[in-house]
Amino acid sequence: MKLPRYIHKEGFLFFLIGSVLFYLTSVYFGGVYIRLARFWFALYVLDFILLIINSQTLRYSLDFDRDHISKGDHIKYSIKIQKGTPFPVPWIRIEQARIHSRQGDETPPQFFSLLSDEIWEYKQDVHAEIRGVYTLGLSRLSLRGLTAVLSVDLPIWSQSFYVYPRLIDIPEELRKHPSNGGSSKALTGSQGEAYMFQGLREYRAGEGLSNISWSRFVQWGLPFIKTYTTRGGDEIHLFLDRRSSGRIALCDDTVLEVFLCLVFSAVHTGQKLIIHGYPGWENQMVSTEQDFRILYQSTLLLEFDVPDLEELREIPSTGGLYVVSGLSDLELLDEFSSLGSIDHLIPVTIGMDEEDLLSIRSLIIRLEQRGAIISEITSSSTLEDELQCRLYS
Repeated sequence: MKLPRYIHKEGFLFFLIGSVLFYLTSVYFGGVYIRLARFWFALYVLDFILLIINSQTLRYSLDFDRDHISKGDHIKYSIKIQKGTPFPVPWIRIEQARIHSRQGDETPPQFFSLLSDEIWEYKQDVHAEIRGVYTLGLSRLSLRGLTAVLSVDLPIWSQSFYVYPRLIDIPEELRKHPSNGGSSKALTGSQGEAYMFQGLREYRAGEGLSNISWSRFVQWGLPFIKTYTTRGGDEIHLFLDRRSSGRIALCDDTVLEVFLCLVFSAVHTGQKLIIHGYPGWENQMVSTEQDFRILYQSTLLLEFDVPDLEELREIPSTGGLYVVSGLSDLELLDEFSSLGSIDHLIPVTIGMDEEDLLSIRSLIIRLEQRGAIISEITSSSTLEDELQCRLYS
């Protein structure tokens, strides 16, 4: 197999100048200069031959301790390089593949040589903390001769692992909070929604008679109206705020996982849930496992790159609007306060500094005092517990 070869300008220029000098001195002065010129050219020829032999005989391997990783897992991999002949390998350069596009600093190139029977080995433990494609292995393996004129790139390989968001299965329906801040209200007649009996109140003149408690009328001689509160099963709108939090990638991933959890729960419970803010699924309802699987697989490379909240403002104010957001700024909270069209806000505050947390939580408290429903998610590691405690309790 023909390997890519590269001529290095500095090394070649040094060889060219030396060759001209040794040639001229051997012609004009003869004697020892002829032997020096022969040694000079022999050195480069031998170095070239040694480079070709090493490029054909060098042995290297890439090993992983598992074949598949999920979010939160650790994977260990090792790279081993050793000689296949007794000849030394004077200069080796390796470059490792970028593990993850959103991960921190890349591993810098490494340079080393192999003498005698030594084996060069590199080990790394990678934590799959965020979703995406993890590429582990080499992006370049290059050999260069002692004279630094020519280098050869060997075939390299790497392995890709696909890490999807976590799926948290909570087999319960979301509560549809009325748009008056989540307080209960009397619901008369059936509109296809699922209701839960809450209590009785006195009948007011002009109200319908369909929800009168006749047993209480017989007992007390006064008309009472049965009141209900929605408990899910009716139409809910779910908006995913895809503005980048501007903090850490884990925050955006957690926003996505909360969103997926709500959709997954709706599919399992048969709840009518209309999606907003997810590209390709705007104003659509995910009602089957197959639909959800298609949506889920498209989350691998989903970017949080929407600049504003324009789509949120276009959602009809019909009640039952859930919003999941990383709160990149206070714009969403201000809009929540002024318009009152959001019935349930789920802010993810992972990675916020103390100053931002104080200002945001003080505003959240004020909104809650006005009757707003806000379920703050503060941690990724305890996400399932926080969801069950704050959204489904």
